Amino acid sequence: MRVIQDPSSRRGFAAFRRKNWGNFFGGMLCEARLERGRSVEDAARAAGMEVSEWEAVEAGQVPASRELIHRMADGLGVDRKAVACLALFCREAWDE
Repeated sequence: MRVIQDPSSRRGFAAFRRKNWGNFFGGMLCEARLERGRSVEDAARAAGMEVSEWEAVEAGQVPASRELIHRMADGLGVDRKAVACLALFCREAWDE
């Protein structure tokens, strides 16, 4: 049996997938921040970001560049490679 998929449903699924992976990425950064006892304000300041930018990432909006991912790792005081690996694991959050 052949199933015909509506192209709009595929776009909807892709958006759903991106949102969920973005939420996972942001949630992991939030957990790392909390484990280190840092406030959003402290982490954002250490990363050279606005508090609203940091909060947006924790809420699921993925960082737009590798540089921003590195700055966030620095703001958390964690190894850049670890956060880069997390981003690679969550790569579908960036897929268009």
